[in-house]
Parts: sequence; structure tokens; C-alpha cells
Amino acid sequence: MPELVLHRRVQRYARRLPADLKDKVKESLARLAEDPDHYPGAITMAGQWQGYCRIRIGNLRVIYSYKVEEGVIYVDYLGPRGEIYKK
Repeated sequence: MPELVLHRRVQRYARRLPADLKDKVKESLARLAEDPDHYPGAITMAGQWQGYCRIRIGNLRVIYSYKVEEGVIYVDYLGPRGEIYKK
């Protein structure tokens, strides 16, 4: 199982989420860590986001990169759909 590394901004944002949404995010990230190659609904991104993938959790988006050779999933962004792509 790959290691899950959350960027500091992701940790800060997650702390401010309501408890029910925070639980959904934790559950989704745990499922992602179990099998990152076959997570249902994971989309490979293109353009300026090339090398990243995204998953949807309700109105939130999680943008991450998976380094197979390192065995690490880097979660770089977490936020609402309308704001996350403006980074």
C-alpha cells in the first residue's frame, strides 16, 4: 500500500471541513491509498495539470499525483470544484 502524503494546505483545509464531510474525505483517501491505480472515478488530468489525477467527493475535488517508483501518493489540492482549478 502506498504512503499518503498530504500537503500542508490540504491539511489546513480539511481541518475546517464539517465532521461529516471530513469523514467522507478520510474514507475516500483511505480507499485511494488501498488501490490508487483502480480508484473508481479517478480522472487523469491534462494541460497545466498533466501528471495529476483528480477524484470527486461531492462538490469537493482532490488533486493528487501518484509516484509508483516511490510508492507515494501526493495529495496537493483539496477544495470546491469552482475554486480548485484556479491554482
